Amino acid sequence: MQFQMDNTFAPISLENIQEVEKRYAFKLPNDYKDFLLKYNGGNPSPNVMFTTKNGILTSYLISVLPLFDWEVPSLVSNFLFFNKERKLLANIITIGHDPLRNLVCISVAGNDSGFVYYWDFMNDDCDKPSYNHLVLITESFSKFIEGLRTD
Repeated sequence: MQFQMDNTFAPISLENIQEVEKRYAFKLPNDYKDFLLKYNGGNPSPNVMFTTKNGILTSYLISVLPLFDWEVPSLVSNFLFFNKERKLLANIITIGHDPLRNLVCISVAGNDSGFVYYWDFMNDDCDKPSYNHLVLITESFSKFIEGLRTD
């Protein structure tokens, strides 16, 4: 599949990424940083689907969040909301969403650093974040992108 991104955001630099990492005390996986440097978020084109590793859930990736932007949700704004409000584990950050606004997340620390997860945010009624609320998609951002497919 030929992968491309439409409606991308203003280009960012490695220094921008390093500033965010330092300010919020996390380290983004290198393959995800490369993606941000190339696209800085946007909408996958054509429409693409992903399936969780257990094969139970399939959804569309509608949007990949930019590093930061003042007009739309971004990695930074979602980090401040979901992580500072303790709605997600400290090592999990959101990087994209599906049509129902459920979230694609990536681990930025620990034994699962770089793993990509699906979080059914809209149906999560638990007040305490845990891995019970996340479903593994794959073990790296590169594998996530490689596994995207069209209808």
